[in-house]
Amino acid sequence: MIEIRQAAEEDIPTIEDILLDAFNWLDNTGKKMWTKERISWESLSAWLKVNEFYIAYIDGKPVGCMALTDYDPNIWENIQKGESLFIHRLAVKRIDAGHGVSKALIDYAKTQAIQRGINAVRLDCWENRAKLRAIYEREGFVCVGETILFDYYHAALYKWQKNYSEECRKG
Repeated sequence: MIEIRQAAEEDIPTIEDILLDAFNWLDNTGKKMWTKERISWESLSAWLKVNEFYIAYIDGKPVGCMALTDYDPNIWENIQKGESLFIHRLAVKRIDAGHGVSKALIDYAKTQAIQRGINAVRLDCWENRAKLRAIYEREGFVCVGETILFDYYHAALYKWQKNYSEECRKG
């Protein structure tokens, strides 16, 4: 069973370790996504708080993480604070890939949105990452645009929206 917990200060090395594992795999397979500097806590803490991170555990072992925020003016400038949740830095340790960790983290983000009275979850990824995009699309995310950000990042922008009509049918 996958358990997800909100991170605390003492989890910073765990977050860095998970992100470094993902970075190394991506770098070694020619799929570079982040720079090593961008996954250090020094860099992350400039725009994310530790309590915005969530860590996934299998049998007490940390296997994945993500940041979940309610505001992202750099990428989603037209979305007001609290109107959506935003997933950032979703990563799974390679040894634990294929065990449903990404799905569990994404489902957790959706549940958090609903519990907070928010109807949408958004994320972005490199537009040329077909396998990653397929994962998000299987989880109900719809590509709502593609753009170039920061003069180098060719991004695909994704949104998941709670389906009200389905909820109404349930009761």
